[in-house]
Amino acid sequence: PDLHPCRVEKVIEKNIAYLTPQIEDNNFNIIKEIPDHLPEIMADSAMLYQAFLNILINAFQSLKNNGCITIRIKYDCGNIIINFIDNGEGIRQEVLKKIWTPFFTTKDTGTGLGLGIVKNMIEAHHGTITITNAEPEGANVEITLPA
Repeated sequence: PDLHPCRVEKVIEKNIAYLTPQIEDNNFNIIKEIPDHLPEIMADSAMLYQAFLNILINAFQSLKNNGCITIRIKYDCGNIIINFIDNGEGIRQEVLKKIWTPFFTTKDTGTGLGLGIVKNMIEAHHGTITITNAEPEGANVEITLPA
């Protein structure tokens, strides 16, 4: 990564602006829970943009019309924690076990490389990414990045 001071919330806003036509066409609801005054992080904003875009597009593919994605950001113990929580169908346990495996996909078209690349991008920023099922439904992608 080409690291520079970066505001995660600005990267997310850029993602949402790019995806607005798709959001509007499908009546998706994007809920942003983003506090004021988050610290900057040292990051490659273009790389984070690509990672977040992949996560959001995957979430969109799991949603029905009028679906909802909550983007929650918080600062905790020197880290920025970003959650992308959708109210889609969630992820079957057998799929969750293989989700980081290269070339594994549940889609008719797709390489099965997207999430692996996202994981590499986040880890290149000394961060972590986890994917779990949200309660009562949907999926939760949690990214932790050092501030």
